[in-house]
Amino acid sequence: MTITSLMKLVLSSLVIVLLSGCGSMKNPVIYYDKFDFTQVKSYSFYSSGSTFFDSQNLPHSQRSSIELAIERSLDAQNFHYSELDKADIIVTYHLVKKQTQDYVNYNKAVLFCSYCLRANAWRKNSSDWRVYPGGLIIDLVDPKRNRSVWRSIYPLDFEAKDNSKQLNEKIIEAVNSMLTQYPDK
Repeated sequence: MTITSLMKLVLSSLVIVLLSGCGSMKNPVIYYDKFDFTQVKSYSFYSSGSTFFDSQNLPHSQRSSIELAIERSLDAQNFHYSELDKADIIVTYHLVKKQTQDYVNYNKAVLFCSYCLRANAWRKNSSDWRVYPGGLIIDLVDPKRNRSVWRSIYPLDFEAKDNSKQLNEKIIEAVNSMLTQYPDK
């Protein structure tokens, strides 16, 4: 085997390892394992004017795209939409931007505590759960405690050249990838 062939083989192997590592870290999930996810049958969203809604400035078209993708994904998993006061779970989302205060405000709105992740009652499907710009976060909030009990993040990888169809497809892919990891379903 020549040195060039050996180098190609080593580089190919390295690329495969790096790509498989990136793929598995694409959308980590963390959740509170003391919450009974098997009892959840219905979901809702907070309305405009709520603390959640005001925690981030997003255009209505972007909110609509994200919420429609969430509805389709949850409906496909046999959950059904309900009025807020009758829902078993409330779905929230956050598009991570460079403004860290928006993320802090969002965490306050859904009572998400990153320090609490060290507690035994939180489970992770990844050892590297982190927040990064361009990521879409989805939280499932327990309406009785108004606290997040499940969270996932997925990179949207929006590009300046993307048209609205491409942006929407990226949102749908992210939402489906995250919500299909719902525990105990």
